[in-house]
Amino acid sequence: MVFQQALALLGRHFELLLLLYWGLATFASTVALLPVPWTSRFRAAVQLSACRGKLMDLRPATRALGPLSDWTVPQAWFSHFYALGATWNAAVAWMLFAPGSAPLPEGQRASVALVLALLQVHLCRRWAETVGPLTYPPGARMHGIAYVFGMSYYFLVSLSVLPPATYPALTAQAAQRLSLPAQPRLSHPGWVLERVSWLQLAGAAVFLLGNALQCHSHWLLARLGRRGGSRAKQAYKIPRGGAFELVSCPHYLGEVVIYAGLALVAGGGRRATAWLMLLWVVTNLSLAAGMTHRWYREHFKSYPRRRRALFPFVF
Repeated sequence: MVFQQALALLGRHFELLLLLYWGLATFASTVALLPVPWTSRFRAAVQLSACRGKLMDLRPATRALGPLSDWTVPQAWFSHFYALGATWNAAVAWMLFAPGSAPLPEGQRASVALVLALLQVHLCRRWAETVGPLTYPPGARMHGIAYVFGMSYYFLVSLSVLPPATYPALTAQAAQRLSLPAQPRLSHPGWVLERVSWLQLAGAAVFLLGNALQCHSHWLLARLGRRGGSRAKQAYKIPRGGAFELVSCPHYLGEVVIYAGLALVAGGGRRATAWLMLLWVVTNLSLAAGMTHRWYREHFKSYPRRRRALFPFVF
């Protein structure tokens, strides 16, 4: 009974908790981007926690995270993010569309079905890439705080694109119906397409475009061979082709486009948590892309000068 009451309370206030989570995450990455003198230690802490792979070479000299400054895990653990995200996203869809689940308004059911289906495609693709073609260099590490945050991030992504009315339904399912066998209540894909708006369909197209850009960019990265020279250059070389001719991190740009599409699909573009999540993606990947761009320019004297970090011709 206490457990059920706690879940019911969580369901009523979950929207506020999500806004707080994404607001704090966006604030941290935004401060890390701005050269404000009195935030230098905080900025160094955020930058240190964001370091992974080759960016470990750019770690701030100060031990901004104290005893956690040297805490790292294998970068190959990136696959854990997508394994968790895909599994949890499928579980959320199952709880919302299982027989006997709390009913959602017809328009919301179609919107939820579309956004969760798109997210499932993305998460499964990213998992397949991280365990397949995108093998990380031996010894590549990422900071442990980034790993912990990443696991929380991929647990909350599916929930952040849902309408607030789904949260009580989800908590009720978690409390009462997790052990029941179920089959989806959606009869065919056309059921969804007939009940979503043109804006949501446009968002789905934007989402697929971002996936295509990211997939192609990852394919180009996977094709890179090894080269002689220093330890760093044995594992990395200048990416060429595709959108790499415009920016250093087109795979990050693809991620931004993906989440822009999800924000349009989620609630017909009216979900504050989805837009706040997109804002975090932009600020966080701007930080990571800026560091990556700097690393390339420092390690390769022939790096193309006209190439930007994340957004073509702008940044």
